[in-house]
Amino acid sequence: MLYSNIMNPRQQHLMEKLSKTGRLETAEEAVLLKVSPMTLWRDFKMFEERGIALRTHGGVVPPASSHLGFPNIGSTEFQKKIAKTAISLVSRNSTIMLSTGTTTLEVARQLVSSGKTNVAVVTNSLPVAAIFYQTDFNVILLGGSLRRNSMDLTGPLSEKNLDELHIDMLFTGCDGAVSEEGFFTSDLSLAELERKSVQRTKTVVVVTESGKFGRKALAKFASVGEVQVVITDKNISRADKAKLEKNKISVMTAN
Repeated sequence: MLYSNIMNPRQQHLMEKLSKTGRLETAEEAVLLKVSPMTLWRDFKMFEERGIALRTHGGVVPPASSHLGFPNIGSTEFQKKIAKTAISLVSRNSTIMLSTGTTTLEVARQLVSSGKTNVAVVTNSLPVAAIFYQTDFNVILLGGSLRRNSMDLTGPLSEKNLDELHIDMLFTGCDGAVSEEGFFTSDLSLAELERKSVQRTKTVVVVTESGKFGRKALAKFASVGEVQVVITDKNISRADKAKLEKNKISVMTAN
């Protein structure tokens, strides 16, 4: 098994069992292996850090890529920090939307690990939805047409289904951002759904690395007046931060 050379016998046993059963529960394995729950927590944390398992409330499941056929999409350290900051905004018994993108995919991972299961998740992203497989989250896929080069759903059907929903908080990335103008996507098929998502949401949160600022992409999906929060990394310029705050956007820098 991959990584077996750096695992102790207990960890190898756990990974073999996970591949067969599709889920491990901390309390159950602690009794069976006669170790403390904290020992298993450290094992599971190591599995997650190496991308070979996904922690859930009370245990671990295989990563979505291993059992649903999705590519294993990694995250940068900045994206992980941004996502961790993002889930601190999520309230129990709320409905959130996670749009497509690598940063929102990391938000999904962090949300699963957080144990905040009393949250409904709306998404048009198949990889995001797959993260919640075998968890207790209520996940709603918008439906629609599969994009040609991405495993996401867009189009009139997606937009119509979104009209029926109320979203408390939207987490969306961007392909470009101009601090005094707005936020952009490079895909026209996605732009209209992003615009409608913004319109249907009480609080719009843009999660993006600071390198996206200072450039435009093909289509603007949100003006600065439509966004309430931006979560980015510590490298955002003072000028961009000041312009966003001038437009009453709360800027959170992930540490």
